[in-house]
Amino acid sequence: MTRTPISATATFEAARRRLLSIAYRMLGSVAEAEDVVQETWIRWHEAQDLPLKTPVAWLTTVATRLAIDRLRHLQHERATTVVPWLPEPWMDECAPSAEDAVSMLSDLSYGVLLMLERLSPDERAALLLHEVFDCQYEEIARTLDKTPVHCRQLVRRAKERVQSDRVRRVTDEQACRETAQEFVAAICRQDKQAMLQLLAPDAVVMGNGSIGAQAASSFVDGVLSMQATGMHVACAGINGGWGATFLQHGKIALALSFEMDGPAIRTVYAIAGSGRHGQSCPPVVMQLLQEAVLA
Repeated sequence: MTRTPISATATFEAARRRLLSIAYRMLGSVAEAEDVVQETWIRWHEAQDLPLKTPVAWLTTVATRLAIDRLRHLQHERATTVVPWLPEPWMDECAPSAEDAVSMLSDLSYGVLLMLERLSPDERAALLLHEVFDCQYEEIARTLDKTPVHCRQLVRRAKERVQSDRVRRVTDEQACRETAQEFVAAICRQDKQAMLQLLAPDAVVMGNGSIGAQAASSFVDGVLSMQATGMHVACAGINGGWGATFLQHGKIALALSFEMDGPAIRTVYAIAGSGRHGQSCPPVVMQLLQEAVLA
């Protein structure tokens, strides 16, 4: 296949969402996924003279292998740090769509992304390519440089490892949205009792950095204190679900992603800005959250 610079760019842009979707599900980070896609573009440009029969398959292979290498490095970093880690939130107005929207694994929720963290990089790649992107074992084998039989075993083992921890999926999207809106409205009213009534009795907060894990009831005090400082809070679509964002000077300082159990919020994933792309959690916010942890 002969490629001109214009056709090469058009081919890559047509595949960009797919590549970004694979990289994000592999790495749990928007920034890292964008880096993988950028590196894939560079290699695509360098390979412009190669005769490629299936450019999308070539791009998928490159992006997946880059994501696997990066994930191995990130898993080593996460294993050696004492601070909790959570995936970087993806605001849904630009979330990448999986090609099989029916699969549980095509869900971008925090529960699913954390479940995938239990897998090795090869298992994670094989499972996502097969279950989410409907790739055949022969194509996965070429991507991972393994045999189809080995890839079939990778997918089987990955399924077994995540089978015991399948994530609840709430089908009533409107009810989830309404609960999130009520929670945000209660924050704006400084109505602690209303917030607590929207939480399941055993609700917990899972946070990154110094937020850590805590009972949701104690976290409510920190959230109310944040809103009292003048930060803007709004209901938002996050990772295929609903939650809230706290903005300071137009930038997200804290994102709360809700995992629902019927009409109640069972888990709150609290993700403080990491500083990438100009988003960071101000010191005053972290102090308030830490005080809530110790409450």
